[in-house]
Amino acid sequence: MNFKLLTPTQVLLNTDIEKIDVEAIDGFFTLLPRHIDFVTALKDSIITYTINGQKKYVACDHGVLVKKGNDVHVSTALAILSDQLDTLKQTIATTFKEMEQERKELNLSVTRLELGLTKGLMTLSKGAPDANL
Repeated sequence: MNFKLLTPTQVLLNTDIEKIDVEAIDGFFTLLPRHIDFVTALKDSIITYTINGQKKYVACDHGVLVKKGNDVHVSTALAILSDQLDTLKQTIATTFKEMEQERKELNLSVTRLELGLTKGLMTLSKGAPDANL
């Protein structure tokens, strides 16, 4: 099978593989070359794929997997490749959690901006002259 790993900025991986193990939102599964075509949403997880009998790993921050024919495409916001599972788990623990905290802070900032804009518009509408005069 051909495995292509896509992020918003690049094709991170494009290689032939023997099989791939992933965790979707509805559970773990393994894909082999003759499996049926389908699409699924992936959880934050570690994908294991096998090349020439050797296991390799990629950490994904959510994503979508599409299996069509002999091609498996995974699209994700962030991916980290590694040959060492232990190192990858440590990287995930720090990197993904830091990113989640940054997302929360960004969402809070956007909410504050929206609230300020709404208050400002309400103040302007109260002080506006009567449109009927």
